[in-house]
Amino acid sequence: MTGVLTASGPPPVDNTWAAPAIAAAVALVLAAVVFALVFTARGRVRDQKDFFLAGRRIGAGQNALAHVGGGIMYSTVIIITGHIALNGFDAILLLTAFTMSTVLAVLIYASPMRNVGAYTIGDLFALRARERQARIASAVITLLIYAMFMIVALASVSMVASRMFTTDSEVNVPVVGTMVIVVGLAAIVMVYVGGMPGITRVMVLKVSLMMAFIAVLTVVVLAKYKLNLAHLLSDAEAHAYPDKRGYGLLAPGRLFGEGSTYNSGQDPWVHLSKAVSIAAGAIGMPFLFMRFFASRSGQAARRTAGWAAMITVAFWTCMIIVGLGSVAILGGNKIGVISWHRDITLPKLADDLGGKWASGVLGGIALLSVGAIFAVLLLNAVTSYTRDVNAVRGRKVEPAAELKDIRRNVLVIGIASLVVGAAMMTQLTHIFIPTSIDLGGAVVLPAVVYSLFWRRFNTRGLMWTVYGGLALTLFMVVFSNGVSGDPTALFPDADFKFIDFEPGLVGVPAGFLLGFLGTLTSSERNDAGFAEMRVRALTGAVIPARNAPTGGADAHDRESRTPSEAH
Repeated sequence: MTGVLTASGPPPVDNTWAAPAIAAAVALVLAAVVFALVFTARGRVRDQKDFFLAGRRIGAGQNALAHVGGGIMYSTVIIITGHIALNGFDAILLLTAFTMSTVLAVLIYASPMRNVGAYTIGDLFALRARERQARIASAVITLLIYAMFMIVALASVSMVASRMFTTDSEVNVPVVGTMVIVVGLAAIVMVYVGGMPGITRVMVLKVSLMMAFIAVLTVVVLAKYKLNLAHLLSDAEAHAYPDKRGYGLLAPGRLFGEGSTYNSGQDPWVHLSKAVSIAAGAIGMPFLFMRFFASRSGQAARRTAGWAAMITVAFWTCMIIVGLGSVAILGGNKIGVISWHRDITLPKLADDLGGKWASGVLGGIALLSVGAIFAVLLLNAVTSYTRDVNAVRGRKVEPAAELKDIRRNVLVIGIASLVVGAAMMTQLTHIFIPTSIDLGGAVVLPAVVYSLFWRRFNTRGLMWTVYGGLALTLFMVVFSNGVSGDPTALFPDADFKFIDFEPGLVGVPAGFLLGFLGTLTSSERNDAGFAEMRVRALTGAVIPARNAPTGGADAHDRESRTPSEAH
């Protein structure tokens, strides 16, 4: 994802597929439906639990759709279509990594994370470690990931506006800027009014419309080839954009072969490391955890994860057919053949198969999709700030005033985010998504796994996992090809990189190792906290621990108590 307003931005394209009038009309109709859904959900928000978790009353089916919606972004639908059309087999392998990440949700995250009764990952950490340090660690990783994804989400709004709401080949700054502000403010209003109940309804609408659109495109592509997949694959291979190294579209090599990465001697590790990082870190995004927290029970959370996994597999299957159908139907010279232009393939296919109405409808749905993602991210950030940051500050809000306080946080964080995100559109921001996923694998995964399953895990282990994994990942990112040494890097004219592979390849095992070493170098133990957590994780019952952590210089401080003991 890139900032479309940057002075050294993407080369111009002939934006002939765009249907701005139709896209605007569809967007207005969807906006009316969205606000009707949000305002009718307002009456269900009576307290903090309702606002953040919909009172833990969301059914597994609805929650699964909303969970899938959290992963359907501009990059995973619009851009991935062009990625498959250009790189074929190797791009499809990356999609399998997203599917593999859902297995972690079913096996590790879903049921125990719901049963511990958490609002944020800080609630889990605080059951095992001293509360102040646990809350700060949770807020740091949650808000950092939020900041990066928020910037990308607003950049996605600008990309949709530029590609589908104007026919200009160059960036129309007034149109794009206005749409970013309008969509951003609309998302803030959604969260302010509807909280989790309203946002869940919006996400279900979004994912239903996007999946329906992709399903229709899939049927049309298959009908064009009379359900003959062999003929479709043959045309895709025959019409593929030629690879200078001679790799075919349906054979491995375009991403994994030698010479795939600019000025690199680390192929094929570069793209194999991306698959590893996605599989380990994609499901570890804090804003995706909210879906498990909002489930009715641990069993419902596990069903949510299971249904979400199956829906995701079906959706990616359709995306593969659409991606290969794009190059088969349009031809290799009419798809996006450089990284800047991978997002033109899907709207061009829609225009070719369904005319301006199809591309206009896609524009409206895409705008709803990216706006809803910003709303989900904002809700997650406000939850972390209200629960974790306020706990660190020792600030308690009276129940009668808590909703006003929460909604004030929505306005402050939302408007500040909109200002920062708009300013960042002048910069290249494509590096933020992979960096966030790397942090999910190097920090969130080991911290959650240890907190749930290792009796010996303690405060120092958590600190080493979170801050050590964070520091190592960011260090590798700074010296990677995403920052320098590549024409699409943040600093394309500089070259101080020495890492081309995805940092998660090293960060994930390092995060587990740091947590292990940190734990063993501390004498602190909290067996009672582990026992309480296990009872909660397995049954959902809250049985307070009776004693504080033992060992360590400050093991008997006030802040060493578990949440159940502190209250």
